[in-house]
Amino acid sequence: MKLNQKQIQHFFLRAGFGEPLEKVAESLGKTPQSLFEEQVALSKKTVPVKVESDFASPGELKQMSAKSRQEMAKAGREEVKELNIKWLKEMASSDAQLREKMAFFWHDHFACRSQNPNFLQGYLDAIRENALGNFGELLRAVSKSPAMLQYLNNQQNKKSSPNENFAREVMELFTLGRDQGYTENDISEAARAFTGWSFDKKGTFIIREKQHDQGVKTVLGKSGNLDGDDVIDLLLKNKQTASYISQKWVSYFMNYEGDKKLEKQIADELYRTDYNILAGLEVLFTSREFYHDSNIGRRIKSPIELIASMQRQLHVTITHDQSLLFLQRTLGQVLFNPPNVAGWCDGQDWVDSATLMFRMNLPQLVFKAALIQQQDDSFDDNDKFKLKGPLRKLETIWDKASMQKSFSRLKPVELADYLLQTEVKGITSTGDFIDQVIDFTSKPEFQLC
Repeated sequence: MKLNQKQIQHFFLRAGFGEPLEKVAESLGKTPQSLFEEQVALSKKTVPVKVESDFASPGELKQMSAKSRQEMAKAGREEVKELNIKWLKEMASSDAQLREKMAFFWHDHFACRSQNPNFLQGYLDAIRENALGNFGELLRAVSKSPAMLQYLNNQQNKKSSPNENFAREVMELFTLGRDQGYTENDISEAARAFTGWSFDKKGTFIIREKQHDQGVKTVLGKSGNLDGDDVIDLLLKNKQTASYISQKWVSYFMNYEGDKKLEKQIADELYRTDYNILAGLEVLFTSREFYHDSNIGRRIKSPIELIASMQRQLHVTITHDQSLLFLQRTLGQVLFNPPNVAGWCDGQDWVDSATLMFRMNLPQLVFKAALIQQQDDSFDDNDKFKLKGPLRKLETIWDKASMQKSFSRLKPVELADYLLQTEVKGITSTGDFIDQVIDFTSKPEFQLC
């Protein structure tokens, strides 16, 4: 099957954050297999997203005065913001689009918050480095990260007073899904197996042997002196885990309604390959179903997808860090700050009357900022165009030459065909190509991918 322009854009927007028109043109006529393999090759390496932090270790924090802890917490919040911005910029600029998109998916799947920047750094490293590897290794790495152990209260999970929170979420949200053949007793017994999973004063994973329950437990019909790794092995051995992951992939990458036949094919491949993530993704992204017209332009871009894809497709870069944070907050999705352990809602929950208007105005704001910054101080209309409110410091780099090369020769209908994934009848637009870009990206259809 040779892919047309819409199908190629569909792949780039779903398996990544979109690509410039030139790359779409270069890919015309390629097969799903070759397109997928190219993205896999580009995503082999992981570029570090790092924040240099002097944040105190858990042991050091305990020794500090209340005032010093407050100051440390304030510094930590700034470093978490810095990590947020660096990752978002990597999503918008990296060639490793498949890796970054999958890391973003796993961030939602393994939703986690922490005020400790070092903990979040370890968590981010785990999901980015394992994003395309083995799901079992990814699950184990995240489950043993101090950020997740702290977020799910496993520090309080002790032999004398088991805390079920961590075990419940590992089963309900990370592996089997809710109400999938296990009982409350399975969760209670799994919680006993995870007792003692913790981190030391330096923030390194440890098992506190004195707090670990050494007794016999029974989880999913298996009895013995089970520990946390044994429970994870049992969950991976249960094929429902592969089914749950495949259902989430199809819902997220293809359509909200799902596709039972394709989900089974992906689950079979994931399970057959011992949870090789790339093997499962290959089934999804090379299937005919994925490229069917009914799946194109039907998904609402999440705020992060919108911010990243707009920059990649339109040759603009938002450089002001606070503006990037403001956009995330206003649109309702802030990296490292999911609403709860279940992650973000998807679909129509992303838009209401207020956010839709802001989304539709955003391209105009970005280009307005670029226009102002490219004028000298004597530009008579500076006051007229001046941005107000939290975005008054919005700074963008606009690669006008690349944009002109991409768009200036296109007819309005051709430009709309690239920018809008759904067909809009009666396309007309006046003015130069910049006016047309702003016009088309301000339409509700630009919010779809």
